[in-house]
Amino acid sequence: MSETSPRAIRHSAIRHSAIEMRGIGKRYGTTPVLESIDLAVPAGSKTVIVGSSGSGKTTLLRLLSGFDLPDAGTIRIGSEIVVGPGVVVPAHRRGIGHVAQDGALFPHLTVGQNVAFGLDRHERADQIGIVAGLLDLVSLDPSLASRRP
Repeated sequence: MSETSPRAIRHSAIRHSAIEMRGIGKRYGTTPVLESIDLAVPAGSKTVIVGSSGSGKTTLLRLLSGFDLPDAGTIRIGSEIVVGPGVVVPAHRRGIGHVAQDGALFPHLTVGQNVAFGLDRHERADQIGIVAGLLDLVSLDPSLASRRP
C-alpha cells in the first residue's frame, strides 16, 4: 500500500482546480491586506472563506471577481489565466461573481443591467430572457428592470 504525501495531494488538487490563486498580494497604501496567498478550489466543490473582520475575505473575493487587481500573483479560473504577467481579464468576462454582504449594485445601471452584468457571453436576446427569468425567480415585477436601484 503506497502513501500519498500531502504535497502530492496539494499539487493534484491544484492541477484539477476550478479556481487557483497563487502568490496573491494586495496592499492599500502601505497596509498589507493579503500576502502570498495560495488557494485552490477543486471543481464541483463548495468552499467557504472565514475569518475575522478585516482579515481580507472581501478583498480576496474582489480580486477573484475582477473588481480589484492584486499587486502580486496569478489567478486562474478553469483553464484560463485571468490575472498574471501581462494579462488582466475584465470582471464581466470572467464568468464568476460573488454576492456581497452589503448591497453591491451599480447605481449608474438599471436593475436589469445590474442583473445582466457578466452575461455578455450570451446573445442580447438571450440576456433579456435570462434577466426576466431571474427577476421572476425572486418575485420582482419585470417593469422594475428599467428602473435604477
